[in-house]
Amino acid sequence: MDFDWSLYSTPEIPPTEVQESFEDPFGLRILPGGGPLAEHSRFICMGKCLSGKSVFSLYSSDGRKMRPIASRLMTEPESYFYERKAKEAL
Repeated sequence: MDFDWSLYSTPEIPPTEVQESFEDPFGLRILPGGGPLAEHSRFICMGKCLSGKSVFSLYSSDGRKMRPIASRLMTEPESYFYERKAKEAL
């Protein structure tokens, strides 16, 4: 998976941790059904990095490169949703 970091604007979470969260085998990619995210071709990735942090990322993609825009740690409800979906995948 190739990454373009030119749009990334979150120094609190290093790019390596964001990349690891994208490579999480239980990671979720969420495509918006409408609204501003869909209008600007923005997507959401929810995954864990190797250190165990739960990372929520907003990104764009052209199908070849992932362009992370911003990331943060997941909120408690987001983390619960991620864990529930990971258990369903087992």
